[in-house]
Parts: sequence; C-alpha cells; structure tokens
Amino acid sequence: MPRFPLVVFCAFLCAALVFAAGAVAMPTENVAAEKTCTAASPQVVGGKVTAKLTARNVDPSQARFATCGQAKRVMKKVAELGLEQPRGDVGGFYCRPTVFSTEPDFVRYACTFKGADTATFVKLTFAVQYKS
Repeated sequence: MPRFPLVVFCAFLCAALVFAAGAVAMPTENVAAEKTCTAASPQVVGGKVTAKLTARNVDPSQARFATCGQAKRVMKKVAELGLEQPRGDVGGFYCRPTVFSTEPDFVRYACTFKGADTATFVKLTFAVQYKS
C-alpha cells in the first residue's frame, strides 16, 4: 500500500487541528459591550435621561466604570451642573458637551473613561433638554 495518501491525510489533519485551536484561543476582550442606562433628574424635561454605554477591553480592576450604576451617577452630576464646557473628573469620566440650542438648552454629552495603565475604554453618550 502506498504511503503518500496516508502522509497527505495526516498533514491535512494536523493543519485542521492547528487552525481549530487558533480559532478557539481568539481573545474576546475586544468585543464591545453596549447597554442602555437611565437616570432620573429634576433639571431636565421629562425628568428622565437615557444614555448609551459602550465598553471595551474592560480590565476587572476598572469594571465598575462600565456599569449602569456609575453611568447613572455621571448623568445625574452632569445634569445637576448643567455643563456647557468640557470637564474632567465627573465620576471618573471626561465629559464633552455639544450645545445644540439655547432657550431652552439642548445639549448632547459624550463622556469617556480611559484606563491609565490598562486598555479599558468606556463611552457614555446622552442628550438632555433642560427646563427653562
């Protein structure tokens, strides 16, 4: 019996195992997690703020920044302050407002958290219309 087909089959089998092992070992930490978070605020029309929270590469030591609980605290603080200028350290986030109109004030916020010594990145985006 010739050995050539057996050698080709074994080589094919080894290659398939290598590719299968590589596919299983792919890291999943780059997958972005997206959540919708809400907070109550008496300063805004409707009394409710809804935000989109996106997180990726979240390190376990900084996982608390990628929660709706932390997002809720940031949204409440931003609405309480009525930010119209960029401001750092609002619950660990850096918030950049974009003012679309005044009287009544309509502002869209993009707040980000970046890990200093990790690849953690969390983004919180929401818009509010303030009461006059």
